[in-house]
Amino acid sequence: MEFEKYKKYLISTWLPEYEAEHTERDLMVEGWNMLLDEVFSPLIAKELGMRYLGNRIWADDYCNHRRRVLSLFQQTDLGGSFKWGWNYDFIPKMSAKKAVYVRTDKSIFTHFFENIWENHNKIVEGKCQKADMTFNRCYIDSADFENSMRQRVKAYEAAFYYTLPLIRSFYEETKTYEQSIKMINTLLESSYYRLIQGNYLYLTKIFLQQYVSLGEENEKELRELFVNDNIRESFLKKFAQIPKDYR
Repeated sequence: MEFEKYKKYLISTWLPEYEAEHTERDLMVEGWNMLLDEVFSPLIAKELGMRYLGNRIWADDYCNHRRRVLSLFQQTDLGGSFKWGWNYDFIPKMSAKKAVYVRTDKSIFTHFFENIWENHNKIVEGKCQKADMTFNRCYIDSADFENSMRQRVKAYEAAFYYTLPLIRSFYEETKTYEQSIKMINTLLESSYYRLIQGNYLYLTKIFLQQYVSLGEENEKELRELFVNDNIRESFLKKFAQIPKDYR
């Protein structure tokens, strides 16, 4: 991997009078996005069969109305980890106070997901710390640039392979629509996921249940999710268009 192209993206957070003494630099966001793509895309294609869509998102193609999505879960402006989940072609999201489909590579949305911070699966417990599964764009030594970047790449690769068992386990446990509904119920037991995914967990569950003909009050529960009448009607229109090809 050639690192010369990343030099122009280095930025100092030190005052000018301290820059000579302190050689740590951060990567600008544009350079970080390039590095994430260059490091992770080949690994993700090899191990998970997903392609890079841009904007720190990887996904595969639709199969049976859904596709897997892997993306950056950014804890701070300077670093993050992965989140992994599913995107559905018949479940809308809110945009400009109306329900819109998120079917294109540009509009893709993860309808429900997990990450490393509160994971139902304990298979990596004791093997690494959660910090080992994160990656950042700071503390690059401009005085030893090539070596510092090589070490950064090794840390990124290690973070991916530490996280990979969790990703694979999640998709194994959500292979069917019924399993996905079960997983959503598990996530709904977590105050953490109820907080960061909000009503989308409930919304996704309702749409999936309707698709597989589970639950007798899906429409009633969908109505109760919304206070605004126009928004409610917008989602009900999409609800009425749920495919009837489940088998």
